[in-house]
Amino acid sequence: MLDLNSLGQVQLDAIREIGNIGAGHAAAALSEMIGYPVSIDIPKAELVSVYNLDSYYGDPDAICAAVFAASDSATPFNFMLLLKEDAVAELVGLLVAKQFGMQMDFSSMALEMVDSALGEIGNILLGSFLNAVNELLGLTNGITTPAVNHDMLASILSVVAAMFGQYGDIALVTKSNLDILSSDQTRSRSIDASILLMSEPQVLEMLLKKLGVIGDA
Repeated sequence: MLDLNSLGQVQLDAIREIGNIGAGHAAAALSEMIGYPVSIDIPKAELVSVYNLDSYYGDPDAICAAVFAASDSATPFNFMLLLKEDAVAELVGLLVAKQFGMQMDFSSMALEMVDSALGEIGNILLGSFLNAVNELLGLTNGITTPAVNHDMLASILSVVAAMFGQYGDIALVTKSNLDILSSDQTRSRSIDASILLMSEPQVLEMLLKKLGVIGDA
C-alpha cells in the first residue's frame, strides 16, 4: 500500500505533474465555457492526508462552496472543487453572462440558480481533470452528476475526511490560481480554486507506476 513517508522527490514531482496536467485540461475547458481566455498557475500540488487538509487552507470559518463528483466506474476517483464565495460570484456571473448574453446581479440570483451554475462549472472542471487522469492510465471513466454544498471551510473539510477516508486517507491536492483575461487580453482577474482528487492508495500507486516513478513491489 502506498506510504506517504516512502515517497521521494521524484515521486512528489510526478504528483505535481499530474496536478498540472489535470488543471491545464480544466483551464482549457473553463475558457471555452465562459468565453474568456483562462490561464492557470499551480503553486501547490501534492499528496496529503485527508485528515490534515485544514492546514492547507485559510480561515476555517470562511464560507466556501464545494462541488463533489466521482468517477462512474469500478476505478474509484473522487473529486472536490473548492471555491470561496467571492470566486463563486465571479465564475457564476461569467457563466450566466455567456449563456444568457446579459449581466445579472449575483446577490439577486436564487440559490437554485447559483447551485445549478456551480454544478455545471464543477462538471466541466472536474470532468476535464478526470479526462487527464484517464489519458495517463488508458481508462475511459466518466463522471457522476456533481453535488454542491455551501458551508464553513472547517465543516466541508470534515465531510471530506468522513466521506473519503473510507477509500484511503490520501488525497492529491492542487491549489490553483485561475487568471481570467478580458476579451482583449489587456486585463485579468484572479480566482483561487482548489481541486482535490481522492482515491484508494492502490489507484494512486497505479498512477505513479504508470508515470514510471515507482516500480512493482
